[in-house]
Amino acid sequence: MNKIMEKQYPIYKLYQQMRMHIFDAINDVDLAFSPPHCPTLGELCVQIGEWQRSYIDSFKTFKQNFDYRQPDQGMSGSTPKLKAWFEAMDAELLEALEALSDEDIDSKVVDKGDWEASLTWNLDIYKECIIIFFTKAWVYLKIMGKPLPKGWDHWIS
Repeated sequence: MNKIMEKQYPIYKLYQQMRMHIFDAINDVDLAFSPPHCPTLGELCVQIGEWQRSYIDSFKTFKQNFDYRQPDQGMSGSTPKLKAWFEAMDAELLEALEALSDEDIDSKVVDKGDWEASLTWNLDIYKECIIIFFTKAWVYLKIMGKPLPKGWDHWIS
């Protein structure tokens, strides 16, 4: 087991699980909701998925860009599709992280264009992206009068 899997991944996995709880609190109709001048909740979910794709690729190639766009236009309107997509990407990210050696973790960086991040910092940055997603989704759920997903009341609000 490498350093990331031993020290960082257990807490990161909790954030992944909390993200999946949103799909227990919403339905396909809720995905179409948007506050004025904002993306829909479904589009917000797709955006964090596109970012996750970028982070998965960065742990494989040690380069990162945010060019990927989800080709399935129906993704933003389907909770089952979103949930399945995130489950597949979570498994792929786990596989990419497990494939890293401690030597990789100590010596490689992710080229982010104008700057670089260590592999451990890269995972922390993505965790922060998830926290920002939670904050945005929390606002959407509050506006809709929806209960917060399991665990969010202690970690997010």
